[in-house]
Amino acid sequence: MRTLLLTANKVLPPKGLNTSIYLSINNFSRHTGWAHGFMRAYALWLGAVVLVAVFLATYAVIWMRRDHRAAVLMGLSGIATFVALGLNQLVGHAFKELRPYVTLHQVLVLVPRANDYAFPSDHAVIAGAMMASVLLVGRRVATLAPQISPTNANGRSLLMLGIVNVIFGLLLCFARVYVGAHYPGDVVAGLLLGALVVVLMSLFRPLAYRVADLAERTPFGVLVRRPTAKVSGSPRGL
Repeated sequence: MRTLLLTANKVLPPKGLNTSIYLSINNFSRHTGWAHGFMRAYALWLGAVVLVAVFLATYAVIWMRRDHRAAVLMGLSGIATFVALGLNQLVGHAFKELRPYVTLHQVLVLVPRANDYAFPSDHAVIAGAMMASVLLVGRRVATLAPQISPTNANGRSLLMLGIVNVIFGLLLCFARVYVGAHYPGDVVAGLLLGALVVVLMSLFRPLAYRVADLAERTPFGVLVRRPTAKVSGSPRGL
């Protein structure tokens, strides 16, 4: 721990803004004790579970539509989420920012204190990746299937899932600051990193589509399309 303190950064730029916003939210947390139980759970595990549930619900809607291109894009986004989490570890060790409760005294901390670095936030990486995944698929459906409009069942479902996903993702980022575990800059960076990795990996979708086309005639094909759907004549998409 002593070595970590000697080699780490107390707070990354913008230091004043990061610290002042953190302390303001921490003060707000002190005066909202009624929300501590929920925010603690949401910051630790519930937020990530909710986001994964929304991701899976979106995948289910796509699967029911028999849009195997969109299903493959969702799968690629899931892989990208794990890649982003791995990259986040490298970024964290590169910047070496201490947790705010290590350098700021007498702040309220609602979760167990961790000994790892604060920047960027792993939870925010998940939030950014999940949000980008659902929005990318929604964009694909809106672009390639204009008949799937917000006025029909599938369109309404995807629109609602996209809105819910953004709300719950932003709430998770706020919760990580609320419980005292991160500076605002940590969650913003994590959000952007997760979303960026998903967007960049989506560029490999043509290769993923080819792999899926080969797998579609095997028992694994059920993962991307309902068994009753026809295999031939599917749109190539983006």
